Amino acid sequence: MSDLRQTTSGLSQFVAEMKRRHVVRFALGYAAAAFVLLQLAEIVFPAFGLGETGLRILVIAVALLFPPAVVIAWVYDVTAEGIKRTESLDEGGRRTGDWLPQVALLGVTAVTLAAVGLWMVRVGLIGELVAPPDSRSSRQPVDLVAYDPTEPIRSLAVLPLDNFSGTAEQDYFTAGMQEELIAQLSQIAGLRVVSRTSVMRYAGGGTPIPEIGRELQVDGVIEGSVRREADQVRITVQLIHAASDTHVWTHQYDRSVSDVLALQSEVALDIAEQLRAELSAEESTLLNRTAAREVSPAAQDAYLRGRFELERGTPEGYEAAMGLFEQALAEDGDFAPALAGLASARFVLSMAAPDPSPEEIGLAEDEARRALEMDSLSAETREVFTLIRTVAPTVSVPPTAATPTAPGVHRVVVVPGMDASSDTAWAAAMTQLGRHIEEQVRVKVATAERAGQDGAMFAARQLLSAGRFEEAASLASGVAREDPSSIPAWETLLRARVASGDLEGAARAVARWSESGGEGAPGTSEVQALQTALSREGARGFWRWTADRQASAVAAGQPVPASERAAALVGIGEHDRALSALEEAVARHDPGLSTLRADPVWDPLRADPRFAAVVRRARALRPDPRAGGRPR
Repeated sequence: MSDLRQTTSGLSQFVAEMKRRHVVRFALGYAAAAFVLLQLAEIVFPAFGLGETGLRILVIAVALLFPPAVVIAWVYDVTAEGIKRTESLDEGGRRTGDWLPQVALLGVTAVTLAAVGLWMVRVGLIGELVAPPDSRSSRQPVDLVAYDPTEPIRSLAVLPLDNFSGTAEQDYFTAGMQEELIAQLSQIAGLRVVSRTSVMRYAGGGTPIPEIGRELQVDGVIEGSVRREADQVRITVQLIHAASDTHVWTHQYDRSVSDVLALQSEVALDIAEQLRAELSAEESTLLNRTAAREVSPAAQDAYLRGRFELERGTPEGYEAAMGLFEQALAEDGDFAPALAGLASARFVLSMAAPDPSPEEIGLAEDEARRALEMDSLSAETREVFTLIRTVAPTVSVPPTAATPTAPGVHRVVVVPGMDASSDTAWAAAMTQLGRHIEEQVRVKVATAERAGQDGAMFAARQLLSAGRFEEAASLASGVAREDPSSIPAWETLLRARVASGDLEGAARAVARWSESGGEGAPGTSEVQALQTALSREGARGFWRWTADRQASAVAAGQPVPASERAAALVGIGEHDRALSALEEAVARHDPGLSTLRADPVWDPLRADPRFAAVVRRARALRPDPRAGGRPR
């Protein structure tokens, strides 16, 4: 009984101490702040491409920071005189040792950390965070297949090139080479090239090539290195068949730094030749062309440094990029790519501001137009001008009687795409300069006041078109969660899951859709049919299930976009019918054509000249800057 009284007394003392030290009040405040933070993160993270993984990491950080925060609250208190250490008192108000409360608090901390650690183990997050790439691959080994030289490589990933220059100062040069290879090869209609964003996680090596091929769903991988010494540069490139881990081709280039721009085109052309890609006359011209005239090494160097700063994606990076592009133009006033870079950096810097400056956007449009006049065949100048010209008229408008503002002040009202579901002009940015314009507009749309679900779905469609499937799925999932009746959100979520190879995730999404009871949701029998189809045929089973749903919709008088019918037909192996549906989609200016470049579902068609013709016709739907902005 005496021991019980002592234990009760000790516990009472601990509780009293917690109240006196305001620990309970702090804990409640911490929980409230954490809740608000997580709610904001759930809204904002997808707009910046962080998705579910970023949210989970934030949850872990909030949980792990709680115990030390409670310890600090126990030891210190905020008083009128500032932050002071809280002294321990006995029942009589005298200072005393505080070993019992400290031990109790230590126990609470240990239990909390153990619980969080156990949860991380149970969900497998620790393995994802700490396991090296080779250990992850050992858990899911890739069975190698025999290499068949007659099978064309229809999809490609250009991995980050290794910098063998001996100094990190040359990282900008190495990154510029990789970016340019991706941009050049992306111009080939019969080839799917994975975006730079998707391949950057493989920087530094360590992941086996077959595993990279499986994760990115590509036939081939390009890897290599860059070594720059003084005014000489050596580039080593090798093409690897991913599924068999077979080195198909290796070549080494030794050039002067003054020939770098021409060298980039030469490497891309050699890779296209090894891939046996069939080039159109325009593609052949673009890949064969070298600089129309000599460009000074100083101008080229400033240009590459500017692109490297632009890649930081911050206002500071955009400002630094503008300075470097201006430096390149000071060295060579007729260097069109540098002027296009200046226009791109100026535009995204203005768009990153809370209130975009109409004057700066107008100046960026003028710079883009002058760059195009200098070089109408440059992919950078054509893309930057087209994208800025598409956005500039709708970014700001003069004040009206209905929406008065101060004289001479423009009011930002909308960013394109929020209510333009048929817009295909934002579907195919292939260069770094164009990609940053797309990215900034996408962020602006997703975060704009009153953009709501329309803005989120615009961003999801753009991410899907760019091959950033996880981010697209995260945004679409959020819209579907808020509005279960949004059929486009569910369909985009499914498409993104399947495109990333996550068939189990697609099945879970279908089950969620069914449980939501939203408009157009599949019934219980359809969910079961999908699960059966996936277990029997994998991806083909999903597309067969999709084709059946499309047939039912058509029978009920509901329209199904031609591009969606084509995707299902490719998935079940009916390629001729799929090509006919794609030709219909081009004739109808179907916005679903935006997925042609990045979605793996189209890979079986890429070696077919008819598909390449469809891709070229779809690209021609974009306003042609050389034709005054009219479709070609």
